[in-house]
Amino acid sequence: MAPNAPYTATHFDKNAENPADYDKEDCHRSIHKVASSLDNTLHANEPLRAHVERVVRQYFSMLDDEMPTDLYELILKEIEQPLLAVVLEKSRGNQTKCAQMLGLNRGTLRKKLKTYGLM
Repeated sequence: MAPNAPYTATHFDKNAENPADYDKEDCHRSIHKVASSLDNTLHANEPLRAHVERVVRQYFSMLDDEMPTDLYELILKEIEQPLLAVVLEKSRGNQTKCAQMLGLNRGTLRKKLKTYGLM
């Protein structure tokens, strides 16, 4: 493992010795830190998927072959929250319009907004 890698396998593993007690917020900050550090290297004309791929590869590089858990949830939360915030802003707070723009049921949107403290 790289000497300055921030996490070890036991940090992410769920097992008898470490039953899902790792700090998920710390993991979120790590992904956010990776994305922020890449801001200067990202090109506006690249598709979103290229940016996501780059950030995920950088994240794995930071882990130096350690295997995280709940990575799907972690990435979705990092993408979903700003997506909801921007679309809600563009719809001027109108949840019905926001839900239509996102292709979500209004109840589902409200649940997600509550989850992220965007209500």
